[in-house]
Amino acid sequence: MDKGKSKVIEREADKCENPADKCENPPLRKEKGYGSSSRQSEVTANRTEQPVKTLMREVDDCEDDEMFYPELQEANNIFKAVYKELMTIAFEANYYVEAVPALGSIEELQKVFRISPPSDWRLETTTETAIVPISARSLCMNMMNLDSWHASMSHIFHYVGGYIPDGVFKHLKDEDPSILHVEMVNAEFQLPTPFAAVRKFSFLRFLKEIIPDELWAIIDVSKDYFQHIDMDYMFEGKCRRRPSGVIIRARDDHSEIIWIENVEVPMLSQFQDNIYSAIINSDVAFSAKRWVNAFLWNLKRYQSAFFIQEIKWGRPYYLFLLSLTKNMRLDFMKCLRESPDDRDWTLLTDHGMRIMQDATMRSPEACKICGYISVVSFRIQAKPHLVFQYLVKKNRQLQWHLFLDENEAKEVLRFAADDESYLITLHQRSIITENSCGSEEYILQEASWDGFGYLIISAIMNQADVFCSLIAGYKDVDLKPSGFAIVPDGSDSSLVTFSLQEVLQVPDTHTGIRVKSCVAKRIISEIIEEMADVVKSAS
Repeated sequence: MDKGKSKVIEREADKCENPADKCENPPLRKEKGYGSSSRQSEVTANRTEQPVKTLMREVDDCEDDEMFYPELQEANNIFKAVYKELMTIAFEANYYVEAVPALGSIEELQKVFRISPPSDWRLETTTETAIVPISARSLCMNMMNLDSWHASMSHIFHYVGGYIPDGVFKHLKDEDPSILHVEMVNAEFQLPTPFAAVRKFSFLRFLKEIIPDELWAIIDVSKDYFQHIDMDYMFEGKCRRRPSGVIIRARDDHSEIIWIENVEVPMLSQFQDNIYSAIINSDVAFSAKRWVNAFLWNLKRYQSAFFIQEIKWGRPYYLFLLSLTKNMRLDFMKCLRESPDDRDWTLLTDHGMRIMQDATMRSPEACKICGYISVVSFRIQAKPHLVFQYLVKKNRQLQWHLFLDENEAKEVLRFAADDESYLITLHQRSIITENSCGSEEYILQEASWDGFGYLIISAIMNQADVFCSLIAGYKDVDLKPSGFAIVPDGSDSSLVTFSLQEVLQVPDTHTGIRVKSCVAKRIISEIIEEMADVVKSAS
């Protein structure tokens, strides 16, 4: 990523003798080593923090001014403490924030965010800076629109929902012109395995303009820091978000960001230990660096190009392709949930290997024909990128398990990023059935790396599926994805989650469980054995 010098933002001496003490908007450091351009300018930010009492211009509209005023005063002071803590973290990380804003006597409130968590909890505080190829305003819109935020990193989200709060937060936004938007957010984050608990957060998200047309902050903080919020009995946030967020600085059509993750999460007990325990108890899986890389990964999807294209497409065909693979990825991740949705899946067994039955595809004849899925996680003594390169090809072979000679398969589509960290392929083969002299079958596969883990997801398609989804652009094509999720386990090994869907004709569910278990165990043994040979060849 190119790095270069940008603006130096200073305050006029006659307006603020000591910016760290008297200005709400902190000055920004000179950029260190970003790119080759060098330009300096002065920007005077003369907006100062309004006293709490001046935020009450319309308090007379409230039914009970005397009761409402303390609530608004308290919310305003807490928000200022949250904002100051976020900027303090960025300042202490030695990024481009040059000083911490002085916002009045809120030190006692700010200390709340520095208290050690309970003994069975731990604190994860990570920061990351980057220049991303998206304008600052577009990035702000993406982060504040929950649907866009979810779509940009759908492989991390288990669930996202929210609403615009009313009451004291509506008045806080109305009275403080720097607060452009407020959202109440419920979110669940997951690792790509059913054997790691999701992280559930319920928090307020603010969009604050720090310097007009220059600097913004997306500010998150758990709602339980505020006293006057109604309980949401439908969603309980089990983890806590201390002041977190993204500081966004405009750089022409790019954005220079500081991403801050600052969360309290429960530690695993000895009774919850599994092969993912080390990752869960580290700050790697949901670090600021991972979020930045995941965001860049999504941008890279839209910047990819066709290298092989042997099908006549409609327009805009690449959007159809990205939409189809996104939905395929969402369906794959649903199968890896900690608790499967009983509207989609019936859980049959969950002892070491999860086996489920497709609740939407049950045969009326005593379940003799039904969809089954097995999900299992295992360790491979090999670096993740080696496992990824091997499984990209192996995954197609597993989908076409009766198709022994892969050389007869033809690659008719290849859509990839320049470095192939994101890759979509479509392979075609001819099949002959009892009722047809011949037809075409396809395998659509998405293989990607987001800087932390790898995903390899594929699904079998027929000619009608290809036409409806990739040529006509229909969104309701029902695919049954299978695949692998790979995450690092130390420096020289990998944790792999394998999910395989297939339709079985069996007399009962007990037989289905036995068949799926035997197939999955055989495939895992084969993968481990073949990967041992790959490692030997690479060393």
